[in-house]
Parts: sequence; structure tokens; C-alpha cells
Amino acid sequence: MYKNIEELTLNTWPAEQSVLLDGWILRSASGYTKRSNSVNPLYGPSETGYSLDVGQKIRLAEQYYEQDGLQTVFKITPYIHPAGLDDLLSEQGYRMDSPSSVRVLELEQLPPLQSRHTLVISGQLTAEWLAVFARQAELSEAQRDTLSRMLSSSSLQQGYALLLKDGVPAACGLGVIQHGYIGLYDIITAPEYRRQGMAEELILGLLHWGRTQGASASFLQVVLANTGASALYDKLGYKEAYRYWYRIRD
Repeated sequence: MYKNIEELTLNTWPAEQSVLLDGWILRSASGYTKRSNSVNPLYGPSETGYSLDVGQKIRLAEQYYEQDGLQTVFKITPYIHPAGLDDLLSEQGYRMDSPSSVRVLELEQLPPLQSRHTLVISGQLTAEWLAVFARQAELSEAQRDTLSRMLSSSSLQQGYALLLKDGVPAACGLGVIQHGYIGLYDIITAPEYRRQGMAEELILGLLHWGRTQGASASFLQVVLANTGASALYDKLGYKEAYRYWYRIRD
């Protein structure tokens, strides 16, 4: 029932290039994030017409990423096609990486908006937001340029949030709206401001903003190893919808 969220994640977190392979979606973006540089085997071949053998499809996917100088990565969800693909990739030496949780939240009963600090939300990517995120996430110049291209190419409604404490950026994040959902990405707090409720304040601000823009629900993705973020999302009322992981060929 949540396969539509997988489609939303493809749209709200873009890639620089997407190629179709007999129902699979091969995405690439100069290696920046596994989300944008992986095979999404969400669909099978059409009911009529020629269909490739799954082994052939894996080989073609590997060739695609090798030609781009990238590792071959598959995103494994409950909706993969064919259903036994994860076991097949494991048998071929693909290792599991980054087990993650997809969580959803209805926005009908949001906690009240906190206003301890200044929250600024821009409808388009700004140099300030990009500089703050790049610094806090320790991005290289190449990664920063790739992120800028990816986000600037999106035609969806975006909200770039900066939380300022005494005029200094303490946290930042991104909300992207489509089909009544606001997806949250790149939530990060500067090290010197952590454990002060900054991320919670920023997220609530983004969710209230999203609701004013017509969103009725939210989704996000969190790596299971990030227990601090998981605890915060539990506190805010997010519920796990399903889990996914990656299979990576070294």
C-alpha cells in the first residue's frame, strides 16, 4: 500500500539522469547519495512484448554504472520486481548496506509550532542554504555542485529551511511537496547546537509550512543506525511504514 511513497521519493529527491531498463529505473547523479545513484526495481516488464532475463538485466545495469565510473547499487524494498531479486543479488556477492526505515505522519494533529528561534523557509535553493548544508554535512566542492544541480532542476514545490539562533544558522533542512505529502530531507544540526531541540523545532516548522501549502501527510527515510534521529521521529509521531536497504557490488 506504500509503493506510491517509493514513487514520491524518486520525484522529490531527484537524480541527474534516469534510464529505464525493462521496468527498472536506473538513476545516477555523479555518485552523490545512494538514493540518486541506484537501481530501483519497482516494476517488471510489460505484460506483452519481449522481456529480458533477470540475469541479463543485472549485467546491463552493471555495465551502465561501470561506464559512469560508479558502483552498482540496488535499492531493495518490499516492492521489488522480481520478488526474489534480493536473494539473487546476495548470491552474486552484493553486500547489504544502510538498512533504513520509511516513516509516515498524518498532519491532522501536529504538535504546536515552537518559536524559540528564527525559522526562515525559502521556496527556492539559495546560496546561503547551500553553503550552510555543505558546511554542516562536510561536502566536497564536487558534491556541493552536484547537489545544487539536482535540487535546482526540480519543478516540485520545495521549502529550504534555516533555523537561526542569534542570527547564526544552527540547523537546516528541506521539505518537498507532491500529491499531498511533504517529504523531509537533509535535516542536519551544526555540532555546537546539537541536543538543544534545534532539529525538532526545524522539522515542526517545515511540517506546519507544508500543511499551509496543502500537504496532509509527511514521509521521511532514516538509516536504522541513526538512533538519535529515530528517537526524534518517534517523539514527533512518525510511524514505520516499511524498511529498505541497498545491495552494493564492490
